[in-house]
Amino acid sequence: MRILMVSWEYPPYMVGGMGKHVVQLLPALSALSSSTAPIQIDLLTTRYAGGEPVEQIAPNVTVHRVELPPIDPRDLYNSVIANNAALIAYAFGLASHQPYDLIHLHDWLVGEAGIALKHAWKIPLLATIHATERGRHQGYLPSHTSYQIDQMEWRICFEAWRLIVCSQFMRGEVYYYFGAPYDKVDVIPNGLDTNELSVYPPTELAELRHRYAPNGEELLFFVGRVVHEKGLQVLIEAMPGILAQYPHTRLLAAGKNGSKFLPLAYELNVADAVDFLGFISDDERDCIYQIADAAIFPSLYEPFGIVALEAMAQNCNVIVSAVGGLGEVVEHEVNGLTVYPNDTQSIGWAVNQLFSDPDAAAQRRRYARRQTLALYHWDQIAATTVDVYAAVVQARTKVPW
Repeated sequence: MRILMVSWEYPPYMVGGMGKHVVQLLPALSALSSSTAPIQIDLLTTRYAGGEPVEQIAPNVTVHRVELPPIDPRDLYNSVIANNAALIAYAFGLASHQPYDLIHLHDWLVGEAGIALKHAWKIPLLATIHATERGRHQGYLPSHTSYQIDQMEWRICFEAWRLIVCSQFMRGEVYYYFGAPYDKVDVIPNGLDTNELSVYPPTELAELRHRYAPNGEELLFFVGRVVHEKGLQVLIEAMPGILAQYPHTRLLAAGKNGSKFLPLAYELNVADAVDFLGFISDDERDCIYQIADAAIFPSLYEPFGIVALEAMAQNCNVIVSAVGGLGEVVEHEVNGLTVYPNDTQSIGWAVNQLFSDPDAAAQRRRYARRQTLALYHWDQIAATTVDVYAAVVQARTKVPW
C-alpha cells in the first residue's frame, strides 16, 4: 500500500498540534509495515523553516519539503490556495515513478492539493480534520477569510472517502457544520509518545520549585498557544477570586506572547502573582508539570485535549474546561476536575477543591497517570489508522470511478 500524506506542518516548521500529530503518527505507521503487508509513505509538506528538501526518516517513509512563496497575511486564504499548486506539481513528479493507492491530507491548508490529486489520479482521499474554523470562533465566522476556510473544510468533508477526527465532539462538529454522515467518520484519538516522558532528579525539581515558589506558594500552570480560544484571559480574570482564598498562589503562564495579557493582570491587581514565561521548551514544560500543584486549561474550544494528557502523564493534577475533547479526556472528580467554560467562579471552585482536599487530588493524579499511559499509545492509534487505509483501498476496488 503506497500512501501520499499531505500536511502543511512538519519539523522544523511547527505551528500547532497538527504538526506534532503527524510527527508521532509517521514512525508508528512505519513500524507496522511488513513483508506481507508493506506500507510505503511519502509525506508532502512545506519548507517554510528550512530542513532537508528530501529526508528519509525510515526505510519506508520519506519526507518531501517543497519551497513555497511566503504567505500574504493580508490574503491568507488565497495565498495558501495558490501555494497548493506547487504541492500538486511536486506530487505529480512523485507519482510518475509509482502510483499511489490513497491520499491522506491533514486539515484545510492542503485541501486544494488533496482534492485536485484525488480527481487526477482517481484514488480515494482520506482527510483528518484536526479543528474547524467555526469551532475556533465558537460557531461564528467573523471574516471573509473565515468564511473561505469554512467552505474549504466543507469541500474536504464532501470530497473525502472517509474522515478521521480525534474525538466524539469533533465527529459531531463535522456532522452539524458540514453534513458529514456519522458512518463516514472514524474517531481515532491523539496519543502520547511515552518514550518522551522525562524523569528529573529530585534535586532539580526542588530547585525549580524554589525558584517559582521560594516561600512555599501554591503553583498553578498554564501552557499553550496564547490565542482567544485557549482561555488564558479567563484564567487571569479568575485570579482575584483565587487569591482571595489562597493569597500565596502563583500562576505560571507559558506561551509565546503571553505577556500581552500583562495589562489585564495589572488592571485586576494580580500582576505580582502571575509570571509570564514566554515560549518554553518541552523539557521545561514537563519539569514544571512535575512541580506544579495543577495545570489549568480553561479552553473555550478544544477538539481533543492533548495538553491534558501530557500533564496527566507527568503526574500533574489537571483542571480543564468541559468543552470538546477535553471533556472526553478528563472525567470530573475521577482523573481531574472539569469547570464550566468561560466561568471564573467555576475555576475558583475547582482550585478550592484541589487545595482543600490534597488526598483526593493525589488519588486523582495517580489514577490519571496510570490511565493515560495505558490508553493513548501511538502503536494502537497507528494500527487503527492502517485499518482505515486498508478498508478504503479495498472499497475503491469495488467501485467504478
